[in-house]
Amino acid sequence: MSETDRVMGRRAAARPGTTSGRWRGAPSAEAPRPPSYTPTPFAPGRLARALFDRLFSHIEVDAEWASAVRAARERGTVVYIARARSVLEFLGIDDLTRRRGLPRIQFTNDLGVPFFQPFGGRAYRREARAVREPAALADTLALGASALLFLRRPPDVAASLTEAKQGRAGATLDVDLVRTLVEIQRTTERPLLLVPQTLVWTKRTPNKQPTLVDVLFGPSDWPGRVRTALQLLFNFQNAIHRGGDPFDLLAFLRARPDLDDARAADAVRYALLRRMERERTIVLGPARKTSARLKDEILRSPRLERHLVAASRESGKSLEAIRGEARRELDRLAADPDPNVVGLMERALDFVWHRIYDGLVVDEAGMARVREAAHRGPLVLVPSHKSHVDYLIVSGVFYEHGLAPPLIAAGDNLAFFPLGAIFRRAGAFFIRRSFKNDKLYPQIVAAYVRKALTEGHNLEVFVEGGRSRTGKLLAPKLGILSMIVDAGLGLSRPIQFVPISIGYERIIEEGSYVRELEGGEKEKEDLGGLLRARRVLRSRYGRLYIQFGEIFDLATLHREALALSGARADEGAPSAPLSPAKRRALISRIAHRVTYEIDRVTMVTPAALIAMALLTHPERGIARADLLGRATELVHAFERIGAPVARALTDGRGAVRLDTLSEAIALFLEARLVVESEGRGSEAVIYAVPDASRLSLEYFKNNVLHFFVPNALVASALRALGWEATMTELRERVRALSRLFKLEFQYRADAAFEDIFADALASMIEVSEVLWEGETIRRGAGRAGARLEIYAEMIRTYLEAYRLALDAIADPRALPTTQKDWMKQALARGRRAHATGALALRESVSKPKLETALRTFDELGIVRVSAGAIERTKDGDAPIATFRALLGAQLAG
Repeated sequence: MSETDRVMGRRAAARPGTTSGRWRGAPSAEAPRPPSYTPTPFAPGRLARALFDRLFSHIEVDAEWASAVRAARERGTVVYIARARSVLEFLGIDDLTRRRGLPRIQFTNDLGVPFFQPFGGRAYRREARAVREPAALADTLALGASALLFLRRPPDVAASLTEAKQGRAGATLDVDLVRTLVEIQRTTERPLLLVPQTLVWTKRTPNKQPTLVDVLFGPSDWPGRVRTALQLLFNFQNAIHRGGDPFDLLAFLRARPDLDDARAADAVRYALLRRMERERTIVLGPARKTSARLKDEILRSPRLERHLVAASRESGKSLEAIRGEARRELDRLAADPDPNVVGLMERALDFVWHRIYDGLVVDEAGMARVREAAHRGPLVLVPSHKSHVDYLIVSGVFYEHGLAPPLIAAGDNLAFFPLGAIFRRAGAFFIRRSFKNDKLYPQIVAAYVRKALTEGHNLEVFVEGGRSRTGKLLAPKLGILSMIVDAGLGLSRPIQFVPISIGYERIIEEGSYVRELEGGEKEKEDLGGLLRARRVLRSRYGRLYIQFGEIFDLATLHREALALSGARADEGAPSAPLSPAKRRALISRIAHRVTYEIDRVTMVTPAALIAMALLTHPERGIARADLLGRATELVHAFERIGAPVARALTDGRGAVRLDTLSEAIALFLEARLVVESEGRGSEAVIYAVPDASRLSLEYFKNNVLHFFVPNALVASALRALGWEATMTELRERVRALSRLFKLEFQYRADAAFEDIFADALASMIEVSEVLWEGETIRRGAGRAGARLEIYAEMIRTYLEAYRLALDAIADPRALPTTQKDWMKQALARGRRAHATGALALRESVSKPKLETALRTFDELGIVRVSAGAIERTKDGDAPIATFRALLGAQLAG
């Protein structure tokens, strides 16, 4: 009979009313009765308690952890589980449970430190550990108390290198207390709930290949006592605790009745270790490999090898020469993340954020969803791209919230000396802007992306390709996305797409964007440009907003795409090859889903709100009271359509905070984007937007314009029709405008025009902005109807820009020409038209608007754009006349 059986039998006999169904076994007449263990919480002295308060009060803890443990206590007996035997781990977990009023630890297995034995004292050390620890654990659980079990012992210093090479993460403890738990659980109907505990004392990613420091002082994830002390000393303020979901041992054993105690213990131990290792990986990222080893593995991959052989045959070069070229490309491409650099950058950037921004507002609920998604597979973060700050802010937010920072796909324009090397160490990998005339390079990039995802790295990619100079999301580029899809379909764990909206009240590239919008050449990034940005540190740029959209996985979208294409069920397997058409459909679906989610969760900031209120006012100046009233109307309109409105804009009871609106106005006044003058009466201040500033303000208006595009199309069409029209007239006019602006605005990808039009009109009818009487649609009365003017003004600048582009095409002297020369002529024409009053809005003379208009007219068959040359088509006269009439009517209205 085992010691555990004897103790359980003794407990059953000692407790009146206990039946044999609860505790198995009976005391043995031959065996001496072992000493009883009395569970008791750890009680350090006053000085030790003060020290522990200092060291452990900073540990970051999941908000849900305490609730989960309390719920587990109601269901059964809580047993905390930790990975490696550690005094520090015991003290930290014990302190956390004490502070939060959770079940206290009243037994733990041998901590291996002679002078520190919190339970049992010397009596236990004198007895054989293999006998006494199972007995003590059984005594503890018999009384319903909680225990902390360490599953493994850190590897000995001398054996660290050997064990790492063999893939062993520490030795199992001599006593198999997991088997003891299994034996105990088989005797009782009250479940034992095993709650994994992970404490991370350093954010340094463990090395795949041990270094000399690892051999001498233990690896960072299995540290020796010296390294543990140093980690605590330097990182106690940044420690992170992650508690896993309770593991129901009773449910596990009932679901697997065929397992004996030994095999059940092995399965439980493996499951718990895997959960804790996953938590560590989510915080730290996968184990680091040396750059040389990673590149060797990429070059040896069978898929890339086939392309290297093909390139060798096609070029006539030797395979070794081609492999050397591929290695040099990998040298220029690959990131070399260093946790020390990431940590230093995080601290430096934290200073910068607080110096130039008024705060960073993070969607905490979305952040929790991201952390949960990280348990399922690698994350592909897809942020909006409006500023160079985007590259840094997502990594900083992840680092701050205890998630491994991603590898970042950056353009090779950022690989300039000396900051390129720093960005590379911070996790950036650099991709050429163009793959033209190079068949091998995209295969090298694809192999690198595939390897990164296979290793378990999170990736950050900008699906727009470049930064938006207009404030609207750019049309998605599918190159890097197609590589991720190809890699993800071959992974055993699903990759998760995480759309992220990054919102700014002001951006540091303001001036350079305006120059480019007016036709200036894009400035190349270099150290001088960044040094000239010293003025940035002397300015204030408002708040930053980070919002997370709905997270979706590749496997789900793959199945949906196959179902829509009518594919057979067996084609939905991840390993099933996709036809080129189905592959393109899947990638396009992901791209549009991502951009839709980014738009959907984009925060309505105070700056965007004030910019929209100013630019939709048709007069030269606006009184302060009128501006605040217009902004208030817009806040309520945004809330009605479900747009996320910055918390600072409302007081929580439905009222708009005028002090927040005043702060946004002050931000624009400081930047000289808005000027104020004295008027008459009680509201003496008049605000005006100088023509030179309108493009800057439009950037912020465009951040949230997408929320109102359907409403704006309806309002603009109705205004052009004299504010009254039949349903058929209005629908066809809106359809024509939608067709004209199909490349300018991103409509819902999951709905047809009829559905979008009907939804927009219904929402406007619901709040009496328009009235539907019989067959007639007309503008509503009062303030509700007046909002239609605001909606219509939102897109007036696009109507003017497209008419300007059409005039530049229709001029018989303009074409044929090169695209570059046509753009110069069109911009010059626009400036003259604005100077004479033919164009009302300065922001209509914008290079991106003209470029998009030109692409639209190319698709409509009015012009042909090829290899940088533009010419009129033979059949272009009729559509030119049609669209000139449409635009003329819209602008006349």
